[in-house]
Amino acid sequence: MIMKSIYALLSVILFSVSVFAQPNCTKTSVGLILINDLGSGTYNGWTGGLYPNGSNIMPASHMNAGMAHSAQVQPLNSIGDPDLMNGKIVWLSIGFSNTTQEASTFIPLANALPNKNSKLVLIDGAVGGQSTDMISTPTNSGYNTYWNTVNTRLTNAGLSPSQVQVIWFKDDIPANNRPLQAHYDSLLIQSKRIMNEIKTRFPNAQLCYIASRIYAGYASSQLNPEPYAYQNGWTMKKLIEDQINGDPQLQHSGASANSPWLSWGVYQWADGTTPRSDGLTWTCPDDYSNDGTHPSTTGRLKVANLLSNFFQTDTTACSWFLNDCAKATGVTSTYENDVVKIYPSPFTNEITIHSDKPFINSRIAIYNSLGQQIKIIENVSGNNVAVDFRNHTDHLYIVSIISNGNVRSRLVMKE
Repeated sequence: MIMKSIYALLSVILFSVSVFAQPNCTKTSVGLILINDLGSGTYNGWTGGLYPNGSNIMPASHMNAGMAHSAQVQPLNSIGDPDLMNGKIVWLSIGFSNTTQEASTFIPLANALPNKNSKLVLIDGAVGGQSTDMISTPTNSGYNTYWNTVNTRLTNAGLSPSQVQVIWFKDDIPANNRPLQAHYDSLLIQSKRIMNEIKTRFPNAQLCYIASRIYAGYASSQLNPEPYAYQNGWTMKKLIEDQINGDPQLQHSGASANSPWLSWGVYQWADGTTPRSDGLTWTCPDDYSNDGTHPSTTGRLKVANLLSNFFQTDTTACSWFLNDCAKATGVTSTYENDVVKIYPSPFTNEITIHSDKPFINSRIAIYNSLGQQIKIIENVSGNNVAVDFRNHTDHLYIVSIISNGNVRSRLVMKE
Protein backbone atom coordinates (compact mmCIF):
# COMPACT_ATOMS: atom_id res chain seq x y z
CA MET A 1 0.00 0.00 0.00
CA ILE A 2 2.84 2.35 0.86
CA MET A 3 4.58 1.59 -2.45
CA LYS A 4 1.38 2.27 -4.38
CA SER A 5 1.06 5.63 -2.61
CA ILE A 6 4.66 6.47 -3.49
CA TYR A 7 4.12 5.56 -7.15
CA ALA A 8 0.94 7.66 -7.21
CA LEU A 9 2.79 10.63 -5.72
CA LEU A 10 5.63 10.27 -8.23
CA SER A 11 3.11 10.16 -11.06
CA VAL A 12 1.53 13.40 -9.86
CA ILE A 13 4.94 15.06 -9.57
CA LEU A 14 6.07 13.93 -13.03
CA PHE A 15 2.75 14.99 -14.55
CA SER A 16 2.99 18.40 -12.92
CA VAL A 17 6.56 18.89 -14.20
CA SER A 18 5.46 17.90 -17.71
CA VAL A 19 2.48 20.25 -17.70
CA PHE A 20 4.10 23.34 -16.21
CA ALA A 21 7.64 23.10 -17.61
CA GLN A 22 8.37 25.11 -20.72
CA PRO A 23 11.07 24.43 -23.31
CA ASN A 24 13.88 26.93 -23.76
CA CYS A 25 13.18 27.79 -27.40
CA THR A 26 15.97 30.37 -27.56
CA LYS A 27 18.72 27.74 -27.72
CA THR A 28 18.42 26.97 -31.42
CA SER A 29 21.99 25.66 -31.71
CA VAL A 30 24.82 24.46 -29.48
CA GLY A 31 27.47 24.66 -32.21
CA LEU A 32 28.46 21.00 -32.06
CA ILE A 33 29.32 19.14 -35.27
CA LEU A 34 27.35 16.08 -36.31
CA ILE A 35 29.34 12.87 -35.91
CA ASN A 36 28.90 12.03 -39.58
CA ASP A 37 30.11 15.50 -40.60
CA LEU A 38 33.20 15.49 -38.39
CA GLY A 39 35.19 13.01 -40.50
CA SER A 40 38.75 12.67 -39.19
CA GLY A 41 38.16 15.59 -36.82
CA THR A 42 37.71 14.92 -33.14
CA TYR A 43 35.40 15.65 -30.23
CA ASN A 44 36.72 15.00 -26.73
CA GLY A 45 39.56 13.05 -28.32
CA TRP A 46 37.19 10.76 -30.25
CA THR A 47 37.46 10.62 -34.06
CA GLY A 48 34.32 11.40 -36.05
CA GLY A 49 32.47 9.30 -38.59
CA LEU A 50 29.66 6.88 -37.82
CA TYR A 51 32.09 4.01 -38.32
CA PRO A 52 35.81 3.57 -37.52
CA ASN A 53 38.60 5.77 -38.91
CA GLY A 54 36.44 8.81 -39.56
CA SER A 55 34.29 7.01 -42.12
CA ASN A 56 30.51 6.96 -42.57
CA ILE A 57 30.77 3.75 -44.60
CA MET A 58 30.44 0.46 -42.77
CA PRO A 59 33.54 -1.76 -43.09
CA ALA A 60 33.02 -4.45 -45.74
CA SER A 61 33.61 -7.30 -43.29
CA HIS A 62 30.90 -5.99 -40.93
CA MET A 63 28.51 -5.41 -43.83
CA ASN A 64 29.06 -8.97 -45.06
CA ALA A 65 28.34 -10.25 -41.56
CA GLY A 66 25.17 -8.15 -41.44
CA MET A 67 24.02 -9.54 -44.76
CA ALA A 68 24.60 -13.07 -43.47
CA HIS A 69 22.45 -12.35 -40.42
CA SER A 70 19.82 -10.66 -42.57
CA ALA A 71 19.64 -13.77 -44.76
CA GLN A 72 18.77 -15.82 -41.66
CA VAL A 73 15.71 -13.69 -40.86
CA GLN A 74 12.64 -15.71 -41.83
CA PRO A 75 9.14 -16.46 -40.52
CA LEU A 76 9.37 -18.56 -37.33
CA ASN A 77 6.76 -20.36 -35.26
CA SER A 78 6.37 -19.92 -31.51
CA ILE A 79 9.23 -22.30 -30.68
CA GLY A 80 11.58 -20.67 -33.19
CA ASP A 81 11.37 -23.18 -36.03
CA PRO A 82 11.03 -21.95 -39.64
CA ASP A 83 7.40 -21.75 -40.77
CA LEU A 84 7.01 -19.97 -44.09
CA MET A 85 3.22 -20.32 -44.07
CA ASN A 86 2.19 -19.27 -40.56
CA GLY A 87 5.39 -18.01 -38.96
CA LYS A 88 6.23 -14.42 -38.05
CA ILE A 89 9.23 -12.08 -38.13
CA VAL A 90 9.10 -9.88 -35.04
CA TRP A 91 10.64 -6.39 -34.94
CA LEU A 92 10.86 -5.18 -31.34
CA SER A 93 11.76 -1.76 -29.91
CA ILE A 94 13.77 -1.66 -26.69
CA GLY A 95 14.27 1.48 -24.63
CA PHE A 96 12.68 4.32 -22.71
CA SER A 97 10.10 7.10 -23.18
CA ASN A 98 11.42 8.69 -26.38
CA THR A 99 11.72 5.22 -27.87
CA THR A 100 8.13 4.20 -27.16
CA GLN A 101 6.81 7.56 -28.39
CA GLU A 102 8.71 7.27 -31.66
CA ALA A 103 8.11 3.54 -32.16
CA SER A 104 4.37 3.88 -31.58
CA THR A 105 4.30 6.51 -34.34
CA PHE A 106 6.50 4.51 -36.69
CA ILE A 107 4.58 1.23 -36.37
CA PRO A 108 1.25 2.35 -37.92
CA LEU A 109 3.22 4.21 -40.59
CA ALA A 110 5.10 1.00 -41.43
CA ASN A 111 1.96 -1.14 -41.31
CA ALA A 112 0.36 1.09 -43.93
CA LEU A 113 3.14 0.62 -46.47
CA PRO A 114 1.73 -1.24 -49.48
CA ASN A 115 4.88 -3.33 -49.87
CA LYS A 116 5.50 -4.19 -46.20
CA ASN A 117 6.34 -7.85 -45.57
CA SER A 118 3.09 -9.57 -44.62
CA LYS A 119 4.97 -11.83 -42.17
CA LEU A 120 6.54 -8.90 -40.32
CA VAL A 121 5.00 -7.88 -36.98
CA LEU A 122 6.22 -4.73 -35.26
CA ILE A 123 5.95 -4.55 -31.46
CA ASP A 124 6.77 -1.61 -29.23
CA GLY A 125 8.70 -3.01 -26.27
CA ALA A 126 9.91 0.35 -24.97
CA VAL A 127 8.57 1.76 -21.70
CA GLY A 128 8.73 5.30 -20.32
CA GLY A 129 11.33 5.88 -17.63
CA GLN A 130 13.23 2.64 -18.32
CA SER A 131 16.81 3.86 -18.59
CA THR A 132 19.79 1.62 -19.35
CA ASP A 133 20.82 1.34 -15.70
CA MET A 134 17.41 -0.13 -14.88
CA ILE A 135 17.00 -2.65 -17.71
CA SER A 136 20.61 -3.87 -17.69
CA THR A 137 20.98 -4.56 -13.96
CA PRO A 138 19.20 -7.59 -12.39
CA THR A 139 19.44 -6.07 -8.90
CA ASN A 140 17.64 -2.90 -10.01
CA SER A 141 14.02 -2.77 -8.85
CA GLY A 142 12.83 -1.92 -12.37
CA TYR A 143 14.69 -4.72 -14.14
CA ASN A 144 12.11 -7.52 -13.87
CA THR A 145 9.22 -5.09 -14.31
CA TYR A 146 10.59 -3.94 -17.65
CA TRP A 147 11.39 -7.33 -19.14
CA ASN A 148 8.11 -8.80 -17.89
CA THR A 149 6.32 -5.94 -19.66
CA VAL A 150 8.12 -6.77 -22.90
CA ASN A 151 7.12 -10.42 -22.61
CA THR A 152 3.52 -9.47 -21.84
CA ARG A 153 3.31 -7.29 -24.94
CA LEU A 154 4.61 -10.15 -27.08
CA THR A 155 2.15 -12.59 -25.49
CA ASN A 156 -0.78 -10.22 -25.95
CA ALA A 157 0.08 -10.05 -29.66
CA GLY A 158 0.13 -13.86 -29.89
CA LEU A 159 3.90 -13.96 -30.25
CA SER A 160 6.82 -15.54 -28.42
CA PRO A 161 10.38 -14.41 -27.60
CA SER A 162 11.66 -17.04 -30.06
CA GLN A 163 10.09 -15.12 -32.96
CA VAL A 164 11.95 -11.85 -32.21
CA GLN A 165 14.67 -11.39 -34.84
CA VAL A 166 15.10 -7.62 -35.24
CA ILE A 167 15.65 -5.04 -32.50
CA TRP A 168 15.42 -1.25 -32.60
CA PHE A 169 17.35 0.11 -29.61
CA LYS A 170 17.41 3.64 -28.23
CA ASP A 171 18.08 4.45 -24.59
CA ASP A 172 20.08 6.55 -22.16
CA ILE A 173 20.59 7.22 -18.45
CA PRO A 174 19.53 10.42 -16.68
CA ALA A 175 22.33 12.96 -16.79
CA ASN A 176 21.49 14.90 -13.62
CA ASN A 177 24.71 16.89 -13.92
CA ARG A 178 27.00 13.86 -13.66
CA PRO A 179 30.43 14.28 -15.30
CA LEU A 180 30.20 13.79 -19.08
CA GLN A 181 32.88 11.09 -19.19
CA ALA A 182 31.22 9.15 -16.37
CA HIS A 183 27.91 9.38 -18.22
CA TYR A 184 29.55 8.09 -21.42
CA ASP A 185 31.33 5.22 -19.62
CA SER A 186 28.26 4.08 -17.69
CA LEU A 187 25.99 4.22 -20.74
CA LEU A 188 28.46 2.16 -22.77
CA ILE A 189 28.83 -0.53 -20.10
CA GLN A 190 25.07 -0.76 -19.58
CA SER A 191 24.30 -0.83 -23.32
CA LYS A 192 26.66 -3.77 -23.77
CA ARG A 193 24.87 -5.63 -20.99
CA ILE A 194 21.56 -4.91 -22.73
CA MET A 195 22.89 -6.48 -25.93
CA ASN A 196 23.67 -9.59 -23.88
CA GLU A 197 20.17 -9.49 -22.35
CA ILE A 198 18.64 -9.28 -25.81
CA LYS A 199 20.53 -12.31 -27.10
CA THR A 200 19.68 -14.33 -23.98
CA ARG A 201 16.00 -13.43 -23.95
CA PHE A 202 15.54 -13.53 -27.74
CA PRO A 203 17.94 -16.24 -28.96
CA ASN A 204 16.96 -15.73 -32.61
CA ALA A 205 17.67 -11.98 -32.55
CA GLN A 206 19.88 -11.46 -35.60
CA LEU A 207 20.05 -7.69 -36.06
CA CYS A 208 19.98 -4.71 -33.71
CA TYR A 209 19.64 -1.23 -35.21
CA ILE A 210 20.76 1.54 -32.87
CA ALA A 211 19.49 5.11 -32.77
CA SER A 212 20.84 8.23 -31.10
CA ARG A 213 18.91 10.82 -29.15
CA ILE A 214 17.39 13.86 -30.85
CA TYR A 215 18.60 17.42 -30.14
CA ALA A 216 18.05 18.51 -26.51
CA GLY A 217 19.19 22.13 -26.51
CA TYR A 218 15.64 23.19 -25.63
CA ALA A 219 15.52 21.03 -22.49
CA SER A 220 14.00 22.63 -19.40
CA SER A 221 15.31 19.99 -16.97
CA GLN A 222 18.56 18.20 -16.19
CA LEU A 223 17.23 14.84 -17.43
CA ASN A 224 19.32 14.77 -20.63
CA PRO A 225 20.14 18.29 -21.86
CA GLU A 226 22.94 19.15 -24.24
CA PRO A 227 25.68 18.10 -24.59
CA TYR A 228 24.50 14.81 -23.03
CA ALA A 229 22.07 14.13 -25.88
CA TYR A 230 24.79 14.86 -28.44
CA GLN A 231 27.22 12.62 -26.57
CA ASN A 232 24.67 9.78 -26.54
CA GLY A 233 25.42 9.43 -30.26
CA TRP A 234 29.13 9.06 -29.50
CA THR A 235 28.39 6.27 -27.01
CA MET A 236 26.29 4.43 -29.59
CA LYS A 237 29.08 4.87 -32.14
CA LYS A 238 31.52 3.32 -29.66
CA LEU A 239 29.14 0.43 -28.98
CA ILE A 240 28.98 -0.44 -32.69
CA GLU A 241 32.69 0.18 -33.18
CA ASP A 242 33.61 -2.15 -30.32
CA GLN A 243 31.71 -4.97 -31.98
CA ILE A 244 33.42 -4.27 -35.28
CA ASN A 245 36.78 -4.42 -33.49
CA GLY A 246 36.03 -7.82 -31.97
CA ASP A 247 34.89 -7.04 -28.42
CA PRO A 248 34.22 -10.50 -26.85
CA GLN A 249 31.21 -9.07 -25.01
CA LEU A 250 29.59 -8.32 -28.37
CA GLN A 251 30.10 -11.55 -30.33
CA HIS A 252 27.37 -11.78 -32.97
CA SER A 253 28.18 -15.16 -34.52
CA GLY A 254 29.32 -18.65 -33.64
CA ALA A 255 28.63 -20.85 -30.66
CA SER A 256 29.66 -18.12 -28.22
CA ALA A 257 27.40 -15.43 -29.72
CA ASN A 258 26.14 -13.15 -26.94
CA SER A 259 24.84 -10.19 -28.95
CA PRO A 260 22.92 -9.48 -32.14
CA TRP A 261 24.79 -7.85 -35.02
CA LEU A 262 24.87 -4.05 -34.49
CA SER A 263 24.44 -1.18 -36.90
CA TRP A 264 23.16 2.39 -37.00
CA GLY A 265 19.45 2.74 -37.52
CA VAL A 266 19.52 5.78 -37.42
CA TYR A 267 21.59 8.78 -36.26
CA GLN A 268 18.87 11.30 -35.31
CA TRP A 269 20.75 14.25 -33.84
CA ALA A 270 20.85 17.60 -35.62
CA ASP A 271 22.07 20.93 -34.25
CA GLY A 272 18.69 22.52 -33.57
CA THR A 273 17.49 24.65 -36.45
CA THR A 274 20.69 24.18 -38.48
CA PRO A 275 19.62 21.86 -41.32
CA ARG A 276 21.44 18.60 -41.90
CA SER A 277 22.30 17.59 -45.45
CA ASP A 278 18.99 15.67 -45.61
CA GLY A 279 17.05 18.70 -44.36
CA LEU A 280 16.41 17.44 -40.84
CA THR A 281 16.12 20.11 -38.15
CA TRP A 282 14.75 20.19 -34.62
CA THR A 283 12.61 23.28 -34.00
CA CYS A 284 10.99 24.59 -30.84
CA PRO A 285 8.21 24.45 -29.81
CA ASP A 286 6.82 22.53 -32.82
CA ASP A 287 8.91 19.37 -32.44
CA TYR A 288 8.85 19.13 -28.63
CA SER A 289 6.62 18.54 -25.66
CA ASN A 290 6.70 20.92 -22.70
CA ASP A 291 9.97 19.62 -21.26
CA GLY A 292 11.98 20.29 -24.43
CA THR A 293 13.33 16.72 -24.22
CA HIS A 294 10.55 14.47 -25.49
CA PRO A 295 9.26 14.86 -29.05
CA SER A 296 5.81 16.21 -29.85
CA THR A 297 3.57 14.52 -32.40
CA THR A 298 5.42 16.42 -35.13
CA GLY A 299 8.82 15.42 -33.73
CA ARG A 300 7.79 11.78 -33.47
CA LEU A 301 6.67 11.81 -37.08
CA LYS A 302 10.10 13.10 -38.15
CA VAL A 303 11.71 10.11 -36.46
CA ALA A 304 9.09 7.74 -37.87
CA ASN A 305 9.83 8.91 -41.39
CA LEU A 306 13.57 8.51 -40.82
CA LEU A 307 12.92 4.92 -39.76
CA SER A 308 10.53 4.22 -42.63
CA ASN A 309 13.05 5.46 -45.13
CA PHE A 310 15.86 3.50 -43.49
CA PHE A 311 14.16 0.11 -43.22
CA GLN A 312 12.93 0.24 -46.81
CA THR A 313 16.31 1.10 -48.28
CA ASP A 314 19.01 -0.30 -45.98
CA THR A 315 20.90 -3.23 -47.52
CA THR A 316 20.52 -5.43 -44.42
CA ALA A 317 16.86 -4.56 -43.79
CA CYS A 318 15.01 -4.30 -47.08
CA SER A 319 14.88 -8.07 -47.71
CA TRP A 320 12.86 -8.84 -44.56
CA PHE A 321 11.04 -5.50 -44.20
CA LEU A 322 9.40 -5.54 -47.64
CA ASN A 323 7.55 -8.18 -49.61
CA ASP A 324 9.62 -7.42 -52.69
CA CYS A 325 12.84 -5.57 -51.96
CA ALA A 326 13.58 -5.24 -55.68
CA LYS A 327 10.61 -2.89 -56.04
CA ALA A 328 11.79 -0.56 -53.31
CA THR A 329 12.77 2.82 -54.67
CA GLY A 330 12.96 4.80 -51.44
CA VAL A 331 10.64 7.00 -49.44
CA THR A 332 10.59 10.75 -49.37
CA SER A 333 10.85 11.90 -45.77
CA THR A 334 8.83 14.71 -44.20
CA TYR A 335 11.18 17.67 -43.84
CA GLU A 336 10.93 21.37 -44.48
CA ASN A 337 12.17 21.00 -48.07
CA ASP A 338 9.70 18.25 -49.05
CA VAL A 339 7.63 19.05 -52.13
CA VAL A 340 4.48 17.27 -50.89
CA LYS A 341 2.38 18.98 -48.21
CA ILE A 342 -0.88 17.96 -46.50
CA TYR A 343 -3.06 20.53 -44.78
CA PRO A 344 -4.69 21.35 -42.46
CA SER A 345 -3.47 19.09 -39.65
CA PRO A 346 -5.31 18.57 -37.48
CA PHE A 347 -8.32 18.75 -39.81
CA THR A 348 -12.07 18.68 -39.33
CA ASN A 349 -13.61 17.00 -42.39
CA GLU A 350 -11.22 17.27 -45.33
CA ILE A 351 -7.54 17.48 -46.18
CA THR A 352 -5.79 18.86 -49.23
CA ILE A 353 -2.72 17.10 -50.60
CA HIS A 354 -0.51 19.52 -52.51
CA SER A 355 2.55 18.73 -54.62
CA ASP A 356 4.84 21.37 -56.08
CA LYS A 357 5.53 18.88 -58.86
CA PRO A 358 2.19 17.76 -60.41
CA PHE A 359 0.96 14.23 -59.78
CA ILE A 360 0.70 12.13 -62.95
CA ASN A 361 -1.49 9.02 -62.74
CA SER A 362 -0.64 8.66 -59.09
CA ARG A 363 -2.48 6.68 -56.42
CA ILE A 364 -3.42 7.77 -52.90
CA ALA A 365 -4.22 5.20 -50.22
CA ILE A 366 -5.63 6.09 -46.78
CA TYR A 367 -5.13 3.81 -43.78
CA ASN A 368 -6.44 4.00 -40.23
CA SER A 369 -4.16 3.68 -37.19
CA LEU A 370 -4.46 -0.14 -37.33
CA GLY A 371 -2.99 -0.16 -40.83
CA GLN A 372 -6.34 -1.02 -42.47
CA GLN A 373 -6.96 0.59 -45.85
CA ILE A 374 -10.14 2.66 -45.74
CA LYS A 375 -9.93 4.63 -48.98
CA ILE A 376 -8.12 4.47 -52.33
CA ILE A 377 -7.99 7.17 -55.01
CA GLU A 378 -6.70 6.10 -58.42
CA ASN A 379 -5.33 8.07 -61.38
CA VAL A 380 -4.57 11.24 -59.46
CA SER A 381 -3.20 14.09 -61.60
CA GLY A 382 -2.52 17.77 -60.99
CA ASN A 383 -1.10 19.68 -58.05
CA ASN A 384 -3.94 19.34 -55.55
CA VAL A 385 -6.33 16.62 -54.43
CA ALA A 386 -8.98 16.83 -51.70
CA VAL A 387 -9.81 13.84 -49.49
CA ASP A 388 -13.06 13.74 -47.50
CA PHE A 389 -13.13 12.02 -44.09
CA ARG A 390 -16.70 12.86 -43.04
CA ASN A 391 -17.68 9.18 -42.86
CA HIS A 392 -14.68 8.17 -40.74
CA THR A 393 -14.37 8.64 -36.99
CA ASP A 394 -10.75 7.73 -36.23
CA HIS A 395 -8.41 10.48 -35.06
CA LEU A 396 -5.21 9.25 -36.72
CA TYR A 397 -4.70 8.32 -40.38
CA ILE A 398 -1.79 7.45 -42.66
CA VAL A 399 -1.78 8.93 -46.14
CA SER A 400 0.37 7.03 -48.66
CA ILE A 401 1.05 8.64 -52.02
CA ILE A 402 2.37 6.28 -54.69
CA SER A 403 3.81 8.20 -57.63
CA ASN A 404 6.38 7.13 -60.25
CA GLY A 405 7.36 4.15 -58.09
CA ASN A 406 8.02 6.33 -55.01
CA VAL A 407 6.00 6.12 -51.80
CA ARG A 408 5.45 9.13 -49.55
CA SER A 409 3.68 8.46 -46.22
CA ARG A 410 2.28 10.98 -43.75
CA LEU A 411 0.38 10.89 -40.49
CA VAL A 412 -2.59 13.26 -40.28
CA MET A 413 -4.90 13.91 -37.32
CA LYS A 414 -8.61 14.58 -37.26
CA GLU A 415 -9.99 16.93 -34.61
